[in-house]
Amino acid sequence: MAYRTNELIFHRHCGVCRVAKIAPLASMPDGPLYYVLRPLFGEDKGTIVRVPVLNASSITSLLPKDEAQKILDEWPREEGLYEPDAKKRKQEYELAISSGNVKLFPKILEGIRQKREKEGHLNSMDSQFLSRVKPILYGELAMVLGLEYDEIEGIIYKGE
Repeated sequence: MAYRTNELIFHRHCGVCRVAKIAPLASMPDGPLYYVLRPLFGEDKGTIVRVPVLNASSITSLLPKDEAQKILDEWPREEGLYEPDAKKRKQEYELAISSGNVKLFPKILEGIRQKREKEGHLNSMDSQFLSRVKPILYGELAMVLGLEYDEIEGIIYKGE
């Protein structure tokens, strides 16, 4: 699929990005074209990400509005994705993140939340996954549903 300048897209590692331009690398003006992306949320906000136009499998269109709403409506309350064994948990989290399927992210976030409630803190690995997953998911939900990023958590946990 071809994307246009200023279009909002989803990058599997950075979340919601704006296509700043489509251009070759400055060092290779006659070389292949790249999508020049600017992530809008999280640790990558303010950076530039380049994705080759001919190999853009890491980017997709944003979720349809009904799918984003379904994620909020079906947020997993009972069971999060939480494996007590740290090595296995890290593998499960990395597999879910590398898939780029944001529909798996609520279970990660819910598992991390339940761990924090149970133990009163998070270890550094869980904190790192929280800081990676939350901006990717919350950013996409906010953009698709026309909400502010900071509103998402309140909507998820409104009855608690």
